Amino acid sequence: MTVNDAGQSNVLKFRTLVDTDPALQADVMQHIGNGGWNSSAIVEIGRKAGLEFSTEDLVTVMEEDDELSDFELELVAAAMPPECVDTDA
Repeated sequence: MTVNDAGQSNVLKFRTLVDTDPALQADVMQHIGNGGWNSSAIVEIGRKAGLEFSTEDLVTVMEEDDELSDFELELVAAAMPPECVDTDA
């Protein structure tokens, strides 16, 4: 995936951080379900972790990056794929 700006780079860093941090995974899980996600809440979790990015950055990375993290693979295995359906909109 080609990263176009700092926000998208921070989304990639956030995904790596979430993949290794069970507490962040639990926070993210609260905002994913029923085939959608609350992108504003996930952006806020990222901000609290020190990584600034927009909902647009998040959606762009999730739509363009075809490689799932271990955490994202677990969501798929649990029938909760991280689709780009923003329930916050």
